[in-house]
Order: sequence, then C-alpha cells, then structure tokens
Amino acid sequence: MQDPGMYAPAIRPSKGMAIASLLLGIISIPTLGLICVGGIVGIILGVIALGKIKSDPAHYAGKGLAIAGIVTSSLSILIAIPGIIAAIAIPNLHKSQQAAHEITALHEVRTIGQAQVLYSLSKGDGEFTDLRTLGAEGLIDATLATGEKNGYLFTSEPVIVSGLSPMFNTTAKPTQAGTFGTGNRSFGSNEILVVYEAEGAIDLKGTPSNRVPAGGKAID
Repeated sequence: MQDPGMYAPAIRPSKGMAIASLLLGIISIPTLGLICVGGIVGIILGVIALGKIKSDPAHYAGKGLAIAGIVTSSLSILIAIPGIIAAIAIPNLHKSQQAAHEITALHEVRTIGQAQVLYSLSKGDGEFTDLRTLGAEGLIDATLATGEKNGYLFTSEPVIVSGLSPMFNTTAKPTQAGTFGTGNRSFGSNEILVVYEAEGAIDLKGTPSNRVPAGGKAID
C-alpha cells in the first residue's frame, strides 16, 4: 500500500514580503522615497524577507527580489535626501535675501532724504527735486537714480502746494512681494526725514496736510 503522504500537495514558498519590498523600492525612486518613509519600509521588508528565507527556505523564497527591494529602497532615500535638504534650505535662503534687500532699501531711502536736503541747501535754492536730478548732481548713485535697485522700486518727487513750505515724498517698494518676492516691506519718507514702513508693496507717502503716511509705522 502506498504512503498517502506521497500525494500531499507541494508547499509553494511565499515571496510576498520580498515582492512588497521591491515594489516599494521601485515606487519610491520617482517619488523621492515617498518622503523617505516608503524607502525605509521597503528596506525593513527586504531585510525581514531575507531573514525568513534563510531560516525557513521551505516556506519563504524570493531572495533576489528582497535584495533588489533593499537596493532600490536605499537608492530612493539617497535621491530624496538632497531634495529634502533643498526644500528646507532654499526658502530660508530666500528669506535671508529678502531681508538683505529690505535693509538695503531702508538705507537708500535715508540716503535719498539726505541728498534732497543737500540739494535744497545748494542748487535747489530751498526746493526739492527728483531722483534723476539727484543722480545728475552726484548726490546719489546712478543706479538708484534710475528708480530701481536691488529688487526695489524707488521714487522721490517734490510736493509743491501754494502757501506751504517745500516738501517731497520718497517711496521704496519691492518689485514683487510674497514668499518668493524681492521683499515684503515698503518704506516711505519725506522732508521730515522720518522713515516709515508697512507690509507689502505699496507707495508709502503722506498728504500735503498730513505728512505721516497712512498705514505707515515710524522706524526708530
């Protein structure tokens, strides 16, 4: 009589964990490691699969798949790391550049105010003038005299009102505000030589009767 065990169905070794590791590795490469999480899980699954294959080869298989999963998952993480670093560093770098532009613009507004006073005391004969004339007289640099410098737009114009003393308005606003703009603060000043600031890109200047710009905050 034949042994019934001779006809028992053969056990097919499982490759599920190894396949899962490989699939995660493949998917993670174009998706930057699924922000590293997918790549890490893929490596863990691959390592576990190799351990099971070594300890119980009768029930587990797919050594090549598991190794490929570990390799592709590791590669996805290596690709993702520079992208993650850039995602963190670039916005911070841009904020630093914006801050530098704002500080420079503030300095230029003060420079224009001093130039206006010097012009008034000399060739202006008590009157103020515009940026182009201040540049022609050598009181400000040629770039500033064009009205655009370091990501900011500048204006400075005389204000003439009958019965009132000569006045001028100076403004500075970013060419583009926002997260990736050239700045996020606007500045304004006048013959009083107090500089005001406000958020956004606006023309910050007062009226002939009220020299404090609406919405402006004086800078100490």
